[in-house]
Amino acid sequence: MLERICNILIIESNQNELLELMQILRKPGNNIFTAESNKEAIEILDSKEIAIVLLDLDSEKLEPNEIIRWINSRDQLLNVHIIVTSTRLERMYDAIDHSKKGAVDYLLKPFKEKLVNTKIGVYKYLNQKQKRVSRLLENILPEQTLKEFRVHGKSSPKKFNNTSVLFTDFVNFSQITQDMNPDILIQKLDYYFSKFDEIIKKYKLEKIKTIGDAYMAVGGVTEKEPSVAMRTALAAIEIQNFMMTEQETAKALSRDFWEIRIGIHSGPLVAGVIGKEKFSFDVWGDTVNVAARCEQNAENSTINVSDDFYQQIKAYFDCEERGPIAVKNRGEVDMYFLKGIKKEFSFYGQGTNPNLDLREKVGLPKSDFEGLRTFILNKLKAELDDELVYHSYDHTLNVEEAVIKYAQLENLSEEETTLCRTAALFHDSGFLVQYDDNEEIGVKIFKKYASEFGFSKNYITTIESIILATSNSIVPKNLMEEIMCDADHDYLGRVDYHVIARKLFQEKAAQGIQLSEKQQIEMQVNYLQNKHSYYTTSAINLRGPGKESRIAELKRRLVLEIG
Repeated sequence: MLERICNILIIESNQNELLELMQILRKPGNNIFTAESNKEAIEILDSKEIAIVLLDLDSEKLEPNEIIRWINSRDQLLNVHIIVTSTRLERMYDAIDHSKKGAVDYLLKPFKEKLVNTKIGVYKYLNQKQKRVSRLLENILPEQTLKEFRVHGKSSPKKFNNTSVLFTDFVNFSQITQDMNPDILIQKLDYYFSKFDEIIKKYKLEKIKTIGDAYMAVGGVTEKEPSVAMRTALAAIEIQNFMMTEQETAKALSRDFWEIRIGIHSGPLVAGVIGKEKFSFDVWGDTVNVAARCEQNAENSTINVSDDFYQQIKAYFDCEERGPIAVKNRGEVDMYFLKGIKKEFSFYGQGTNPNLDLREKVGLPKSDFEGLRTFILNKLKAELDDELVYHSYDHTLNVEEAVIKYAQLENLSEEETTLCRTAALFHDSGFLVQYDDNEEIGVKIFKKYASEFGFSKNYITTIESIILATSNSIVPKNLMEEIMCDADHDYLGRVDYHVIARKLFQEKAAQGIQLSEKQQIEMQVNYLQNKHSYYTTSAINLRGPGKESRIAELKRRLVLEIG
């Protein structure tokens, strides 16, 4: 979805020409920002991820060369495509020819709609292609290695002395999958490995590769966070718990399940990029081999670790000694089963989730967003009344997804995005208690649990304001609150509007509020036309036109209903 949306900045001081360009470009996939001065343009370029700039060369109020120089001075704006506009062809030629990294194209005034759309389409395609290539490289290479490639065109192998290598594989994989449909097999592997990816990323480790049913990750190579071994142990425990939950669910439903083995070892290794045309990031050394042997010597559903790894984590984790075990080409290696986090370092003494002290010790954010997210989603799924077909579990996920979309388009920081996502997850939690005036209840539910998951007082206060911004009587005061409001009503401008609106009236009927077809249409028109507003530029651009179409559709239906 986001890949198809392109942020376009029009820098134009002539109002008529600005409105003309906006009218031409106002269509799905174009997220348009405007600036009438250099200051406004630089503020937008500095705060939004702009892909295409349309820069007017004719205005005496603008200094186009200053904007071009400013863009060229920012590494993060290297992929911005600048298209200059003017009534004079020679002026645009100068802007293109005499800037080493200047404009890439031009549009002659007066604008021709077909030509404008064609050229914008070309640079949108190039921008999308650049994004896909960047994402592919980011998935293949660690961030630091990718920076080296971009600057020097190569990356030299490096030795690391304190690393932890984690291997997993599925027990009896060949036997249990030999009769499986290949498509189903790949889907299941993708499901599990995608979850492993999330966990590995959460603990700041680096996924190296998958080989068949084996999964390999390493810590201490690409990250700067402390306590490599303990973060690796936490990741292994979370993977183990995820698989145990999957297994218990499968048993309850009388379905087949997969079991996992995990092995970990610590020590030195060499890391670097191999290959010239098809390259990959990899690690080598005895540490890798011993970690693989630890995994092979694990029992079903266990985490088997070496003594070298155990010595680094024993103060914080419970382990069961196994004694020396023969390892090929290495002799005997003392091994242990990693059982869990010591009670005094885990939430509620359960041994599965690190408490705030341990999170801080290993360099994780004190606020455990993922833990709180899992908690509230499980609570909503289990406890929301089945009659809440609009304010449902799925609605919460839908709003969270919209928050992520608008946060990226409006260029929120990772921290701000997390605050908005948290508010989205709790904004309808008040429905667990009562139907009307539930925002304050949702805030109370959030505040009851937030501190247990490490959310600071400042975070709690900010999230409280974001939740309350969804109340009908409150106008959002800042960008995060605006994003929350727009995400909550994202569907008003989507093609699935009528499906969701029917759920709302179905829910109201269950609450005893019976409305005729005409009353429903009148209520929708009144709300969409007179009460609701989109606040962010992105929502106005992306959902505003759809919302206007919904209003027109509903008015036509109202005429037919009256007739």
